[in-house]
Amino acid sequence: MNITKPLRRLAIAAGLFILLVLALVAAALYHSRFELNPNGVHQRLYVPIGKSYAKVAMPAGTGDGVTLPGFLDGPVVRKASDGIWSASWFCEDRVHQQQLTGSQLTIDCAGKRTTYPIGTPVPVAAGVIPMPDRVAVLSDIEGNLAFLEGALAKLGVTDSAGAWAYGQGHLVIVGDAVDRGRDVFAVLWRLYSLAQEAQRGGGAVHMVLGNHEQYILRGNSSRAHLEHLYALGQMGGPVPAFAGDTVIGDWLRAQPVILQMGSVLFTHGGISKATADSGLTVPQLNEAMRNYWSGTPAVKPALDAVLGRSGVTQYRGYLDQESGLASAEDVQYVLARFGAKTVVVGHTLVDKVTMLHDGRVIAIDVNTNEAADEALVFEQGKPRVVAVVDRGLPPEQGPRGRMRDFQFADAQDWRTLERTVWRSVELARLPHPY
Repeated sequence: MNITKPLRRLAIAAGLFILLVLALVAAALYHSRFELNPNGVHQRLYVPIGKSYAKVAMPAGTGDGVTLPGFLDGPVVRKASDGIWSASWFCEDRVHQQQLTGSQLTIDCAGKRTTYPIGTPVPVAAGVIPMPDRVAVLSDIEGNLAFLEGALAKLGVTDSAGAWAYGQGHLVIVGDAVDRGRDVFAVLWRLYSLAQEAQRGGGAVHMVLGNHEQYILRGNSSRAHLEHLYALGQMGGPVPAFAGDTVIGDWLRAQPVILQMGSVLFTHGGISKATADSGLTVPQLNEAMRNYWSGTPAVKPALDAVLGRSGVTQYRGYLDQESGLASAEDVQYVLARFGAKTVVVGHTLVDKVTMLHDGRVIAIDVNTNEAADEALVFEQGKPRVVAVVDRGLPPEQGPRGRMRDFQFADAQDWRTLERTVWRSVELARLPHPY
């Protein structure tokens, strides 16, 4: 039997089908529209499908003539082998670069001068320490610098000039200092600088990693604020910005995923029975996380315990019915496993700082407009809820951005589309959960 003709017909049919698909895609793009925020950053691409539009996210940090008044992002600081620091930062509408020596970087942007300590590494406290006399606890700051500054002042952690005023007290951030808000670098540099001041004063700052810190360190920028994402793109992209050879990237990789002060545990999501059953101690959980960042092979139970759905940064079983609520017996079992009486968690939203299971679990993620403006402190080991400043979050539904047509004959619009596609592919290729 001669199969040449059937194969030729099949090839022709396949070719015609591909041409038809390409024609349909081209027609859809011809009538597509970009949605831009007020400062010119691309938010979504609207692609017509029938009588409606498909709204396609634009995760590559693109825009049209973007100017971000008053916005400083970065700096991204690296130390070269010859001891010279290289720094890059985004100020309002462009990237600036500098090479320098010494222990400080000073940046003037939008009429404001900011100094960054770059020469003195911040030592990481042990994962298990005695309970200090005073501990202030915040979680889920999510790039909200104004709230962080206001809360620190209200809690007495900093003075009117913003300097450390907490003496030998400790500040604990229970994860998710990053993403969603655009001031991610400003928050991280503030905590990094404050950690140095605290050490000199006899205190400490503990940056317990949450799932969003894990996201940015793995290159998952899908939850980043669009203007922060645009600035990152101008500085080389979200992956290099938090790489292990940067000051902030290196500092974050050294932080714990769980902290124990006396009989109190602090971790972002919580501790599941599965994690307790793994037999891993607090130091071992933190070591598993740091090994992951360094590329050291780790066994699956350890990775599940720090990165999995029931791991310490993702677990929601204390509050979320869909996750399977932990029973009182489960909570007691977990605490006994770690020799603790209380666990403090963020990650899952609550309307106010909430005591569960007779105070054995304290949930503190109040990061919504509707939640109470509260924080948690420990004084002589006893928990107390205190008032802090309003988070000042933007409305849940912001105003719709301005629209413009996709310019079919414009090479720049095609480059924007190409960057959007490739960044979407990169995000889709990221392993989950690890």
